[in-house]
Amino acid sequence: MNFYNTLRRNYLSKYYLMIPVSILLVGCSGSFAAMYITMKGMNIFNFIQLALSVLAAMSYLAAMLGQFSREIVFKVFFISLLIELFLIAFNLIV
Repeated sequence: MNFYNTLRRNYLSKYYLMIPVSILLVGCSGSFAAMYITMKGMNIFNFIQLALSVLAAMSYLAAMLGQFSREIVFKVFFISLLIELFLIAFNLIV
């Protein structure tokens, strides 16, 4: 929880500086997740994973461009980054 609070405090204090960094993080992790998912072929399970990856990345961009409050944007960023990292780890392990 300490890591989450530190990241939240840094993100909110330097919000406008963190926007490009967060877009790059979510975009690159989403691209890596999509690459590892599609390397295994396209069956229905991999298609659902790919849709989840795209949904996670696009939800962060939609929250930011929709000018939601900074707290909500950070929560969506953190959740989407966790989803992308989980998909990468899952596809590297399995």
